[in-house]
Amino acid sequence: MTKRGRPTADERAARDERVLDVATDLFLSHGFAGVTLDRVAADAGVTKRTLYVSVGDKHALLRAVVRRQHTYAEEPTGDLESTAAGIARALLTDRAVALHRLVIAEAGRSPELAREFHEAGPLAAQAALVRAGATPETAAELFTLLLGELHRERLLGLAPEPTADQVAARASRAVALLST
Repeated sequence: MTKRGRPTADERAARDERVLDVATDLFLSHGFAGVTLDRVAADAGVTKRTLYVSVGDKHALLRAVVRRQHTYAEEPTGDLESTAAGIARALLTDRAVALHRLVIAEAGRSPELAREFHEAGPLAAQAALVRAGATPETAAELFTLLLGELHRERLLGLAPEPTADQVAARASRAVALLST
């Protein structure tokens, strides 16, 4: 017997997570242009109408995928160093790097997609740094220090995902450099 009626809040949250998991996997496998909302809906076991109501169009779906990568942006703000470590931890993962590659590959065809990624990603990270105590003038520099050459090497496939200890040390050095 199947349940009928509106889903509970927990069921909606689980459904939304499933949709984002499926969308992320599809985007990373097929690129932005190679993914349709029909495919996301089918693979996630929801209707296309559900996608439009809960997330929106394909650009909104990618924004939601990017925002989920930046969970620290919605968490209560800790001190600057722990916030910086959270950002680096989120953005230096294999999945985050693959998502960044996807947006770079699509940026020439879709400048709006690149702008949306920048707003939902790097600018959200910088806002989190400001909430944690960085000045608005130094948030961009701190963000750059957190990722820097390691992120470039990760984008090029030249460096492995850093360990939690390596990320914590990187965040500590970045905050210390900016504080001097």
